[in-house]
Amino acid sequence: MPVRVAQEGQGMEQGSATLRFSAHARQRMANRGLPLDAGQLDRAQQALELLRAKGSCSAAVLLDRLVLVLSVPQSLVVTVMEQSQMRQQVLTRIDSALLA
Repeated sequence: MPVRVAQEGQGMEQGSATLRFSAHARQRMANRGLPLDAGQLDRAQQALELLRAKGSCSAAVLLDRLVLVLSVPQSLVVTVMEQSQMRQQVLTRIDSALLA
């Protein structure tokens, strides 16, 4: 399935938040073959809304085999990586984590 992500200026309209993907996140997804299907996009959107309701600013969302790093106030996916790439890696400036 092709990568289906919104550009920084565009997003998925759902509820009060618009989930957007940075150019960096889109590039990583394309280069590493990390597509998101409609169900995963919906779960990422729901995660964003929950994180916003809890007052999160920066979050790591574990979504199936992927890790999405979000700027919650900006409704922006900053970067995307596979969980297998996270071994021995440290995410800094993250105030929340969510299993979606």
